[in-house]
Amino acid sequence: MNPLMSLYFAFDLPGLAARCLYLDRIEDTHLMRQVHSRIAEFRESMVTRPPRRFPH
Repeated sequence: MNPLMSLYFAFDLPGLAARCLYLDRIEDTHLMRQVHSRIAEFRESMVTRPPRRFPH
């Protein structure tokens, strides 16, 4: 048993949903492929920071 395992299974769903930046884009979807395409569109529109070598 890992002492951090409790963190894997316990979270605040309203708090998690509030931080989801694409929730408004997927709320009217019905099929998994619709969800996938909306998330893909969202990710393409985001500007991400360049990757850094590990460890930094």
